Amino acid sequence: MKDKYYDTIINGVSASGFPMVPVDYGYRDSKNFWYSKFKRPISMPIPKDKGVGLDSVKYAAGRIDPDVKFTDEACQMLVKVPRVFLNMVLKGCVQWAKENNVSLITEKEMQIINDKRSKEKNGK
Repeated sequence: MKDKYYDTIINGVSASGFPMVPVDYGYRDSKNFWYSKFKRPISMPIPKDKGVGLDSVKYAAGRIDPDVKFTDEACQMLVKVPRVFLNMVLKGCVQWAKENNVSLITEKEMQIINDKRSKEKNGK
C-alpha cells in the first residue's frame, strides 16, 4: 500500500488522499461513507439516527412470537435500538415475558425489563 493511502486511513480520510479508483462498496470512517466513480471521491454523511422506526419495531415485534404481543408504547421504547440488535432485544423481552407469564408487554413491563438489564449490567 502506498504511504499516501496508508496515511489517509490512519490520519483520517480526505478527498485528496482517497485513491482514484472506482469503489463498489465504499469505505466508512467515523463521519462519512466514501465512494468513488472514476474521479474525485464523494462523501455521504452517516445518518445521525441509527435506530429503527416505530413501524419497523412493531413489524418485528409482531413476528417474534405468536403468544407474546407488544403495545405501541412498548415498541416506542425500542426505537433507539440499532437494527442489528433489535431481534436479540425482542427475543430477550419475549423470554422474560414467558418466564413471568405475561402475554402482553406494555410500557410498564418494558420498564421492568430495562431495570433488570441495568442491574445486571451494573453488577458486572
